[in-house]
Amino acid sequence: VRRPPKEPDLPRSLAMAKGAETVEAAAGASAAVSNERRAAVDERSGLGWWIVRLACVALAVYVAYNIRLYAIKEYGLVIHEFDPWFNYRATEYLHEHGLYAFLHWYDYMSWYPLGRPVGTTIYPGMQMTSVAIKDVFDAIGYEMSLNDICCYVPAWFGVSASLFVGLLTAECSGSRNAGAFATLIMSCIPAHIMRSVGGGYDNESIAVTALSMTFYFWCRALRSTSACIPFGILAGLSYVYMVAAWGGYVFVLNMIGVHAIFLV
Repeated sequence: VRRPPKEPDLPRSLAMAKGAETVEAAAGASAAVSNERRAAVDERSGLGWWIVRLACVALAVYVAYNIRLYAIKEYGLVIHEFDPWFNYRATEYLHEHGLYAFLHWYDYMSWYPLGRPVGTTIYPGMQMTSVAIKDVFDAIGYEMSLNDICCYVPAWFGVSASLFVGLLTAECSGSRNAGAFATLIMSCIPAHIMRSVGGGYDNESIAVTALSMTFYFWCRALRSTSACIPFGILAGLSYVYMVAAWGGYVFVLNMIGVHAIFLV
């Protein structure tokens, strides 16, 4: 005798289904809570890293400026070495006589006995920068002599060079932490300090900043098509400033040219 199939226990099946839904809902809620906690931890850790980065950059700025002021603290606001003294004389002449006279200046006190056509044998970027700073200070009513400005320019640009090296490192590596620590390293590296110490009023003191600016804006312009034009223009202007500041501009041009070839 065949028995009829047993009818399913509907209440029990419904209870099991509801239980499974409850377990899935609980698991989903637990996952959501875990994600929220993880996001909160990531946010706190991200904030912590930002504090570390800012502290590192602040330390780098302090170290870069303080180290380069050693000669000024020790000996006062004095221009030292030979080339810086001529650079200071040229800055005085530019400030007193203007750019046109400066570019046509024949200095009989240099390259004795023939003299020197300064306008065609000098990179005037540093002199023009110092005179521009002097004019800005005079315009806002801040009293500072041209000699003092020329003494401080290497230290000021030593700080800015460190910051741009940090930006360049962050742009090339994709790591803000690397950029912060690169700023700290650049602030106290001896090869940079020796060319940007306070009172050492020479072309390299501002040329390293111009070089770093050019490389940073060039790399930044390559990141996306939306920002290529403004950053490309800034890279070009930085390179023009580099050419006006130092004869080593050819190295910058060669590096950018080689990089462009590899990109193509």
